[in-house]
Amino acid sequence: MQGTEASDKKSWRETLSVYMQLPILWVFLLGIASGFPLLLVGSTLLTRLHESNINIETIGIFALVGIPYTYKFLISPCIDAARMPFVHSHLGHRKVWCILSQLLLASSLFGMAICDPAQHVVLMGVLALLTATFSAMQDIVIDAIRIEIARKDDQAAASAALVAGYRVGMLLAGAGALFLAEVLPWKEVYLVAAAIMGVCMVFTLSIRRLVGYDEAVAKGLIESKSRTDMAAVRETDAQESHNKNTRSWLYRAFCEPIIDFMKRPAAITILAFIALFKLGEAMAGTLSMPFYLEIGFSKAEIAAISKIFGVIATIAGAFVGGFIVKRMSIVKALFLCGSLQLASNFCYIWLSYAGHDNLILTLSITIENVTGGMNTAAFVAFMSQLVNVKFTATQYALLSSLSSVGRTVISGSTGFLVAWFGWNGFFVFTVFCGLPGLVLLYFVSRGMGKKPDAVEASG
Repeated sequence: MQGTEASDKKSWRETLSVYMQLPILWVFLLGIASGFPLLLVGSTLLTRLHESNINIETIGIFALVGIPYTYKFLISPCIDAARMPFVHSHLGHRKVWCILSQLLLASSLFGMAICDPAQHVVLMGVLALLTATFSAMQDIVIDAIRIEIARKDDQAAASAALVAGYRVGMLLAGAGALFLAEVLPWKEVYLVAAAIMGVCMVFTLSIRRLVGYDEAVAKGLIESKSRTDMAAVRETDAQESHNKNTRSWLYRAFCEPIIDFMKRPAAITILAFIALFKLGEAMAGTLSMPFYLEIGFSKAEIAAISKIFGVIATIAGAFVGGFIVKRMSIVKALFLCGSLQLASNFCYIWLSYAGHDNLILTLSITIENVTGGMNTAAFVAFMSQLVNVKFTATQYALLSSLSSVGRTVISGSTGFLVAWFGWNGFFVFTVFCGLPGLVLLYFVSRGMGKKPDAVEASG
């Protein structure tokens, strides 16, 4: 008995110690940079539009500016295959792309700062679309770094760290922006946001080694891209360009990653599951800010409760989700976390009946975000296990693009659904929208031979 207890304690210590490793810290910092732009083209922007007296139908349509998150897999092959001049290592290749995307983000946020949506709502939409595009490009690189920076056994911890950092970034863009908006005009709030993106470049520069990538090279799963290798590849690429042989490059960049993924068991079922699993959550969360404002909460109350408590709850949920994935099968973890998260959508209805009640808002936000954090950590770990290290950026971008369909394309109709059904009917509808994903999870498990944990990160 004592031996079992000692073993359990050791197991828990080992599970917790992984979060103290430097690669996991790097993932956390990059997660902040990744999560920061999302709300600036999401709920924070919708709040700005609401205060500019833009109608609810138009505000709902602004969810479509997130379309680049859905189609970022079209960009990812270039990031995987196109090599920057004077960059002689795989790590340098990743860092240059990441810094470039962060520089572009700072520029587009500056444009959003000086644009008045009350006078130029279409221009604001274009600038928001550009910001989302550059944010999606940054996400592609950061997701690739996260998978390549951590060992296979540490992917659950890396996923939890990414979610935690992502939510801290959202806290800055959500609660931080709302607090600033109480004392500053929206123009200056977005100028501050543009400056913060500049600071995020420091996170990227701090990375020194891709542990998981080096491990894959050592095992012979992929070929090392050393200084000599990269130079040789560039020489080959130059020769191919000289011969106008672009067809081969396009095939390697765009087709090989997809063909490789489609060879795995239950590939179509997995893709359908990824597209639908978080649909209910995404639809409910799209108009949460206008919902809170309509009930009567102020921006300061939303910032203090929804953003701060919500982010803390999400971070806690992410680490709980990481522990669950570490200690049970990934499919069981997905079903448990997904069911809890979907049930939490009823908290919106509870709040609707309670009205302007800070205690009920705090409780409902805590429940929603703890379950959401658990679900996201398990979901990211699942997708990370499916990726072949040879095509890290492209394959993960494809999977994460599918997972964002609910938040972008389908969520563009949420404003009209609220106008038709009312708030309570809308939130009930989102619960039903999430059920197909849970059903597909059963078929995913069967299609993968009832051994989903055996899927190798290396493909």
